[in-house]
Amino acid sequence: MNFFTRFFAVFFVLSLVWIALVYFQTGNQTKTSQWVNDAYEKKIKIANSIQKKKVIIVAGSNAMFGIDSRKISSFFKLPVVNFGVNAGLYLPYNLYKAKQVIKKGDILLMPLEYPMYGYDGVPNEQMIDSILSRDRALFFQLSFKEQFSILWNVTLNRIYRGYQKKGGQEVRVGLFGVHHLDNNGDQIRTDVKYQSKWMRGRIYNHFANTPETYGKDFQENSLGMQYIEEFVNWCRERDVKIIFMPSTLMKHNSYATDLKEKWFYNNIQNIIKNKGWNYIGNPYDYMYEKQYYFDSNFHLVKKGRELRTTQMIEDLKKSSIVKSLQP
Repeated sequence: MNFFTRFFAVFFVLSLVWIALVYFQTGNQTKTSQWVNDAYEKKIKIANSIQKKKVIIVAGSNAMFGIDSRKISSFFKLPVVNFGVNAGLYLPYNLYKAKQVIKKGDILLMPLEYPMYGYDGVPNEQMIDSILSRDRALFFQLSFKEQFSILWNVTLNRIYRGYQKKGGQEVRVGLFGVHHLDNNGDQIRTDVKYQSKWMRGRIYNHFANTPETYGKDFQENSLGMQYIEEFVNWCRERDVKIIFMPSTLMKHNSYATDLKEKWFYNNIQNIIKNKGWNYIGNPYDYMYEKQYYFDSNFHLVKKGRELRTTQMIEDLKKSSIVKSLQP
């Protein structure tokens, strides 16, 4: 047996061992995935309690912190579920969970965080943790690239935590968890008075000085756009109407001056519309100054949420598409 044959034989055996180590701890609940699971369980329960047509807000935590669902409900004259939880779980996970509560005839508002459009198939630790711990069925729905990336990027520490099985107890402390979600799924206690010194420091010392580069990173043929197209088609089969809208994002000069960033925010709505999908609003209208953000450049304080919700309603009022959807 020559060197290369021995090398590949050893590599194959080690790969099988690694896959087995990963596989046999899937489904074991981890403490690190607990608050996300708690939030989704509550929001799924809220959605399933509604036995008629409803509006579902599908996005990450920019929606959870940044939309007053009661005002959106009054506008549509329909019940509303804020299904935003965590954009850090990435696009496939967010869409997978949304499918669990969507029913025929529902209306979806989708103010997706901008990096979701450019999702490239490389998972992060949060996505890996939640899939392996809570939603392993999603693993088999992902592309080969994503499956390989999960197996390649999962750490020994994460596997060890899986075998420890320390999840299962509902999180009731800290910023994130069901204890800070109201009966629509909106995040509560986001007044400025609840903003800690550490949170304020993140806003004023980091996010205010660190613009994002979502325009630079975006590709029109990204895996994210492919996922969105599949999701739109899935919804059409169920007579579910989708309205894409801007995410909120802390304002930075570079978003209007840098060529790639400017192109992205000026064109994302056209990219969506050119596919025959509905997009309402201008991204720049949803970018606010730093004093309106709570603990990140996507999370609004209560006053910021009011501004953003008012802007959403004003934009929705102008749309003939929306008028046709109202009772």
